[in-house]
Amino acid sequence: MIRPAAQAEAAEIHDWYEARSKGLGGRFADALEDCLRSIQRNPAGLPIRKGKFRHDLVARFPYRVVFTVDGDTVFVYQIRHTSRRPSKRFGP
Repeated sequence: MIRPAAQAEAAEIHDWYEARSKGLGGRFADALEDCLRSIQRNPAGLPIRKGKFRHDLVARFPYRVVFTVDGDTVFVYQIRHTSRRPSKRFGP
């Protein structure tokens, strides 16, 4: 389940890349979908970074997906640029 804030971040990132180079936004969206599928296949395979939050990197782009796992459900909270200073809430 992707939280509304994470959906908005993904759309904003897509639009930013697309404005810089036609098709680049689509490549970001494809890489993000690959990352989300990988997380869904094996969410517990990624270490807990802080509290209950786990992170995975989006291939070929400087973004990480911040998520939690509750039973069989993955909750995506953020799509975060890797150079941004980590917040206390979501860990490094």
